[in-house]
Amino acid sequence: MLLYRILLLLAVLFLSVACVPKAQIPIPVLEYGQLETTGNTDLLIFLRGIGGSHTDFERFGLIDQVRDRDLPFDIVVPNAHYGYYKSESVVDRIKEDIIEPARQQGYQRFWLAGFSMGGLGSLFYIREHPEDIEAVMLVSPFMGWGTIRREIEAVGGIRNWDEDSSAIDNWQILIWTFVQDYIAAPESYPPVYLGYGTTDGVTKNGPLLLADALPAQRVFTLRGGHNYTTFQALWSEHLDRLEAKFNFSSSSTAAPIATADSKEQQPAQSGVKPE
Repeated sequence: MLLYRILLLLAVLFLSVACVPKAQIPIPVLEYGQLETTGNTDLLIFLRGIGGSHTDFERFGLIDQVRDRDLPFDIVVPNAHYGYYKSESVVDRIKEDIIEPARQQGYQRFWLAGFSMGGLGSLFYIREHPEDIEAVMLVSPFMGWGTIRREIEAVGGIRNWDEDSSAIDNWQILIWTFVQDYIAAPESYPPVYLGYGTTDGVTKNGPLLLADALPAQRVFTLRGGHNYTTFQALWSEHLDRLEAKFNFSSSSTAAPIATADSKEQQPAQSGVKPE
């Protein structure tokens, strides 16, 4: 664990000295299934974390988890690395390079699956374009650094937090004020579903603070850290809820994914950690 924390710190320092991948236009995308051959009109968009690769979703079996359930999705995985966040272009690239072209091809509904940093990107997207998305499924989302999390925790949670008293002045203010907007008018945004590991040393208490903004039935946890074994287990729970939704209705109209109670599942075994 100590070695992992050291490696994580080194990775952050490496990125901070401008060794950041360039944000390409259009964003590179991996595709799994096409409307012309599958007939699916629902498109699931995976958003990656800060480390590793967008190829990891296939490598670690998360694409297969969708396929094994015969869910009516085609899937795309953009290489939405940190460079797109640094250049503040991740939302534009998802909109202009993925969703709008897919809509022209005949896709009708779009779903976001955000892992770690990709969870942050998913929330930024629905902040600007809520009308595009059916639902957001978050897996261990990164929600900012320790200072702002401690601020929010110190006042008893996001419902009591006042941005005007914050010591922070950056994107972290933006995302947490959006969470407050979501609390104030949830009907204006697509439903957000949250799963996270209770021993996650990377996201720490960020997901727990976010959970306060969501209905309890849309939040679930398991005992696990920031690794792909935990991600697989959390993603499986998300997919169970999706499967129940699609089995409930033969149409693919927007509806709550599930109404299962919030719960903590059995521990996930230690697994390969995202870089």
